[in-house]
Amino acid sequence: MNSSRSSQKRDDKSSFKPVAPFQMFYQLTYMSAMAASGISRSKVFQIAARSESPAAQYFAAVNTLVDEFRYDYADACRRVGIKAASDNMKSFLLRLSDALRSGEPLADFLAREAEVQSQEYENKYERDLEGLKQWTNAFSSIVISTALIIIIQLVTAMIYSTDPKSISGMVFAGILMGAFSVWIIYRSAPRETMTVNPSQGAPEQKKALRLFKMIAPVTLMMAMALYILNLNPGYILIMAAICVLPIGVISFRSDRKTAKKDEEFSTFLRSAGGMATSTGTTLKQALTRIDLSSFPTLEPDIDRLSKRLLALVDPEVCWHRFGLETGSKLISEVVDIFYGAVKIGGDPERVGYLCSLFTAKTSQLRARRRMTASTFSALTTVMQAVVAGLMVFVLSIVQSFALMVKELMPTAEEMANRPAMSLGMAEFTPEQLQFLALITLVMIIAQALVNAAAIIFCDGGYRLKVFLYMALTLFISGLSLLFVPVMVSGILKN
Repeated sequence: MNSSRSSQKRDDKSSFKPVAPFQMFYQLTYMSAMAASGISRSKVFQIAARSESPAAQYFAAVNTLVDEFRYDYADACRRVGIKAASDNMKSFLLRLSDALRSGEPLADFLAREAEVQSQEYENKYERDLEGLKQWTNAFSSIVISTALIIIIQLVTAMIYSTDPKSISGMVFAGILMGAFSVWIIYRSAPRETMTVNPSQGAPEQKKALRLFKMIAPVTLMMAMALYILNLNPGYILIMAAICVLPIGVISFRSDRKTAKKDEEFSTFLRSAGGMATSTGTTLKQALTRIDLSSFPTLEPDIDRLSKRLLALVDPEVCWHRFGLETGSKLISEVVDIFYGAVKIGGDPERVGYLCSLFTAKTSQLRARRRMTASTFSALTTVMQAVVAGLMVFVLSIVQSFALMVKELMPTAEEMANRPAMSLGMAEFTPEQLQFLALITLVMIIAQALVNAAAIIFCDGGYRLKVFLYMALTLFISGLSLLFVPVMVSGILKN
């Protein structure tokens, strides 16, 4: 009775989750690699239901219909396919049903479908990149617009007295616009996880995580303490940038190394599989015969894997740890497919070829994304310098002219016999000038954080790499706070 209720819930269309093209590509690569070993049809479906992809739930439903309701696999695939929430999953299951009914070899069908799905994934990824490029252009316009909010408020204050509440409201609106633009970048960028959990990943990732836990809280508290002590905000921002810079640099180097490992891993799979098949040896012995100089970035990880295997450690644990310690989510997923398919009897050369296609396609597309992100990061960094310099420039003009007008104003005795006047800047109190300086500083820091977040969402790499871009934007903002007022003072004196 319980199993029937579970099956009905599983068969309901609302219980199925959509499957993205990348997840579909991963699932088909997983199934084609397993089917290449020559295992039975039922075993392929059982293994498919254990995949980490959301597509596994559909094959779990197929297995339920076959095991509990005595459907054959063709009818079960058709029944589940009709209820599928994703069009790509629905189309695949219906085609799979026809292939099973016609008697087509399952391994050939899955290999062909994986190749077709790779093209669909590539097309979807490129469309997302084109959309991302357009939104990065829009992001630049939004950042300039939010900067104009402060500039207009400062210029307005030069003409007549402005309510602090209205100024604060406009600043808050500007910050909301910046946050919304970051959300747009996040939503338009391809959704993918490139690195494993840093606590289990590469040594550089673990080191960056340790530095983050130690440095970030201390830097924040130190910056707040120095601001309370009335230290120039420019020095505070530069100090904060220097403090968090090591986190960003280590993360950036780790991310570049991870990307290089992804590129080399595709070749490694073909080499290891081909060596094992041509020499008739196991993967453990094949690793000792491969020239590791062809994989300079992966060489330490492969050497560590080989030593563990020769030390008779459980091979499954060795390969799994190898994937995690590279720091790449792609490698950690594919290496489990590779070893799992070979373990159940698959030809290493054939399995390595299928897995390498998946790895190569994914790493090539991510390389295109990094190219887009590098251009955007350079543009955003320059834009932060321009925006921060412009806001500080206008603020310095306001402060300097307010001081000059105050010196030229008549004394209280001279004003007593004159009608009341509204002199705009002349009526600024020190508290009001300090308030204008505060909102300018808040907006500059908000812009620095928004720009750093937009860059990392566009790039999609190791998340702690955001501290590199944050250090750059904060450092540029600190320099603007230090040198622009000096420049304005020199201009006015001349």
